Amino acid sequence: MNLAQLLFFGFGFTLSINQGFTIVLGTLSNGVARGADVVMPSDLFMYALFFLKSDWSAKSKYRNTVLYAKILGLLFLVWSVSGEFVSLEPADFRFGLVHLFRAVLVFVFIMTRVTTRKDVMALTSGLMIGLGFQALIGVWQWQIGPVSLPYINITNTWRSTGTVGPANAFGCYIAAMAPMAIRVGMFTKIKYKWLWLGIAVLCMGSLFASFTRGAWLSFAVAMAFFIAIDFKKKKLRRQQKMILIAFSLIGMIFMSVKYGHVIMGRMEGAEEAIVSDKKHSRMGLALNAMEIINEHQMFGVGLNNYRYHSDEDIQGTRIVHNAYLLIMAQQGIPGFSLFILLHLVVFLSGFRILKIRDPVLYHIGSACLTGMASMLIYHMIAPDYRLVPVLLQHWRLLGMIPAIMVVDDRTRKMLKQKQYWAMHMRQQKAVQSPGLEPQ
Repeated sequence: MNLAQLLFFGFGFTLSINQGFTIVLGTLSNGVARGADVVMPSDLFMYALFFLKSDWSAKSKYRNTVLYAKILGLLFLVWSVSGEFVSLEPADFRFGLVHLFRAVLVFVFIMTRVTTRKDVMALTSGLMIGLGFQALIGVWQWQIGPVSLPYINITNTWRSTGTVGPANAFGCYIAAMAPMAIRVGMFTKIKYKWLWLGIAVLCMGSLFASFTRGAWLSFAVAMAFFIAIDFKKKKLRRQQKMILIAFSLIGMIFMSVKYGHVIMGRMEGAEEAIVSDKKHSRMGLALNAMEIINEHQMFGVGLNNYRYHSDEDIQGTRIVHNAYLLIMAQQGIPGFSLFILLHLVVFLSGFRILKIRDPVLYHIGSACLTGMASMLIYHMIAPDYRLVPVLLQHWRLLGMIPAIMVVDDRTRKMLKQKQYWAMHMRQQKAVQSPGLEPQ
């Protein structure tokens, strides 16, 4: 690895560690100081790469996709700044803005600085080592007990949490990251294959142990959809198909026999939680969110300020369990429109990844599409988009999709150049040696 690839590896690994240097941003109305991690370990790698690497996307045939995505992402961020003037608790708003700024910066950084195949592989390796670290903690919590580490705060409950904190957010994080470990471990020839397969197994254990129903379902739907595309496009060899089917069947049978009662118990009451007449049901929370949106259509109520406007009779955190309604309520209808338009531009154009011939880029890119789809489904029934670990991985995935398209385009152009010069040299040798025919 050269310096840039080492930095990409470090960035990918530390992006899963969401604790850093905190600065107080203000005081809440109850007198409590509110701070945010303005510098995280991943920031140091990212800033270094901003200066070390140049943006190659302007030379790519996907330059318009990258340009539109950049503009929409930055407009979304700028529009969100308006929350400073409407927030009931400005200190809470600044907390949200610091982390949204970092997330959008990660998005732009990955989209413009990941420019070679080796960059993609180094970043992916770092992400998967970070994922393995989190998944190992999750499995340890599930099978052995509480985990305690220096510097890193870990919440130990009856559900696995990793270092993410809330178990639901941990489940969302694993569901979005696991497709990468599965695809790299099972379908590519990247070195240390058994390590990636081991991480994939740990991911499945951690995903189950998070007991997050939404993450289970979103992961299953997204994986099934993109694996079906693999089968239709004949992207998998016969041996790979057999291994995938075998692992899937063994996993489902084992989980059904050993933990079937646990899964059924976790799914009980899901219907009542979604559509009951209670104010804290998903439907009740959604209706309350629509009232807030109608009252604050233009600028919203400000990042991290939703709970101060929700119905006081609602139990728990008083936050709507739908990230799209939450964004619309906090950043207004214009902000929500920018958010949706950005995702349509990136995700729909990202289906070009499914035409990539390079198996490594194809499977990493397909894993990003799968992880993004999993998150977009999960956001329909959960509010965890607002949490830092989920927020960063959401925008990281959003940035990797166009980045892989640009890298594939550059790789093809470089290959064509090499082929051109190889043919040119053969022709020159043929001219200098008339007895030899050019091949």
